[in-house]
Amino acid sequence: MNSESEGNHRCALVAGSLVIVLLTFAVYRPVLPGSFVMDDAWWTGNFNPLINGAMTPYNLWFRMDFTLAAFGWWVEHLVFGSNPAGYHIVNIALQAISALLFWRLLARLKIPGAWLAAALFAVHPVCVNSVARISELKNTLSLPFFILSFIGYLHYEAAVLYPAESDADSHRHGKATLWYVVSLVAFVLALLAKTTAVMLPVLLLLCVAWQRRRITGKDILHTLPFFVLSIAFGLMSIWFQKNQALPTTELPLPPASFPQRLAGAGDCFWFYLGKVLLPFNLSAQYPRWTIDPHTLTAFLPDILACVLFILCLYFRRSWGRHAFFGLGCFVVMLFPSLGFFDAQFLTMWQVSDHLQYPALAAIVALVASAIAALPNPVALRSVAAVLLLGSSVLCFQRAEAFSTPEKLLTDTVAKNPSAPDAYNQLGVTLAEKGDYAGAMDQFRLAVKNDPGNCDAWMDLGHALALQGKFADAETQYLQALKIKPTAPQIHKLYADLLKRQGRNAEALYHLRMAVIFEPDVTTYMDLGSLEYATGDSRQAVKHFQRALALGPDPNDAMILNNLAWILATCPDNSIRNGSEAVQYGEKACQMTGFKQPGIVGTLAAAYAEAGRFPEAVTTVETAIKLATASGNRQIAAANQQLLLLYRLGKPYHEKPIASQDR
Repeated sequence: MNSESEGNHRCALVAGSLVIVLLTFAVYRPVLPGSFVMDDAWWTGNFNPLINGAMTPYNLWFRMDFTLAAFGWWVEHLVFGSNPAGYHIVNIALQAISALLFWRLLARLKIPGAWLAAALFAVHPVCVNSVARISELKNTLSLPFFILSFIGYLHYEAAVLYPAESDADSHRHGKATLWYVVSLVAFVLALLAKTTAVMLPVLLLLCVAWQRRRITGKDILHTLPFFVLSIAFGLMSIWFQKNQALPTTELPLPPASFPQRLAGAGDCFWFYLGKVLLPFNLSAQYPRWTIDPHTLTAFLPDILACVLFILCLYFRRSWGRHAFFGLGCFVVMLFPSLGFFDAQFLTMWQVSDHLQYPALAAIVALVASAIAALPNPVALRSVAAVLLLGSSVLCFQRAEAFSTPEKLLTDTVAKNPSAPDAYNQLGVTLAEKGDYAGAMDQFRLAVKNDPGNCDAWMDLGHALALQGKFADAETQYLQALKIKPTAPQIHKLYADLLKRQGRNAEALYHLRMAVIFEPDVTTYMDLGSLEYATGDSRQAVKHFQRALALGPDPNDAMILNNLAWILATCPDNSIRNGSEAVQYGEKACQMTGFKQPGIVGTLAAAYAEAGRFPEAVTTVETAIKLATASGNRQIAAANQQLLLLYRLGKPYHEKPIASQDR
């Protein structure tokens, strides 16, 4: 290649790359600045083990089947906080990078229409479910490393395994070794982002068979490290799904025999192939199929898939070999998502657009190569332009649906009226905006489509409670508890409803049930507060101490304050303990910088109970100044009364509760 042609080639690369990047950001413009949709807020918030402190960046690795993605969300959280725009920009950029790498991979394989395939992948509407969802960083982060690993192995293969097919520069074994290392490292990173990348070594051998019509021993030997990594990560993922992911999900995994799974795999194959070729009526949640494995028709999709591959083999001397390679790559990449292994995603859906994100690239390449084979250049450009334009428009429209939770859920229920979870989530979204009438309509549709949906009954009850319709709300809560009596959130919401009606004894029962099923800080605090309000200070102290033991927690200062107040002012002499009250009170004040008048006033009461009246006087005067400065007249007035008491050398003790609703 002379210098002029090399310059033209570089210009074409730069121009082609720039078009793909600009096109990618253009079609995903509707998701900017965007929102947190579906489970985005989970992984960018306290559900992430790095954010909630359950794990550290040092001990996270190999503890789940997408540790690199979890690490990525943590880094993004540090940089972007609660601003979704930054997260979305990262995902869109990763999509553009994947498209560029895909272009180079196809060019390396000398597949016609490489640029068109990359551009079509960049703007394919099916990709929106991965790119527009922050929680699918698993997909968008894994794919670039996956493709890079593929490219690296091809460079190594050309230099070491089949040097006659490579250029002179590739004969350098040092450079070849570097490519092999790059390939292995990129493969590990792809696996750490999402373990569905385990199918890469199978693709490498499939590629060898396509290029050379045979697989030799040296091909197997050199891909062996990739297979070892695949098996290790695959077994880890199976263990994680069975022992950690599935036990924590609230939805049961539908039982399925192997014949059912096999029949379902055929349905999945044709469904996904159809969505790649005709990406219309895409939905965030598709209706579930009912598969009867005792009928021959259930296996018709599998039979038709086999016929398709047999046809490819029959015409292998012409188009069949290329079609077999493309379809084979598609099936191989889909395999982890076909339902043969128990996985958490099967509790929610049988098929989803994000599950075929990496696999659809194979069919896109097959279509692009077929278009590139058109003999008429005008027809080729026309078809390519129409296809690219149409895909871009559909992708833009699909991205618009993902721009807000309300739009996405409205789109979902419009396309899948039998999706009770979507109705319920839409109701929650409307309730958060204050549209309780619209929210209740959605909750009622949810329970109509799925009477066993306890979340929908609970949310309907909560919406009614917020409007003061206590009797109607109670009916919904009881229905939810009938379906799932071990649900702590329902017990807590029902307890709050009962407390607001003065039915403290019943409220205590449900809070005690809630703390059995979910012994968290908030529940212990609520239970302690209610025990104290109804006169059982001893139990209140125990619950607050249990809440404190579960820390650290943002509520720790309030828990310490409550403990200090009870131990300093309780009417029961056997419960009061001035020295402990001072310890709790001082810790609470230190945590809040001695700036909250209520907490400073509690410390003053603790000093008084401990007999340290000069400190009590000084501290309560500080509380009065803080309350006056902040305009809190009630706290200032209460502490003025206590100041008189402390100056007389007397502690403050509350009066016993005369009557208790217990």
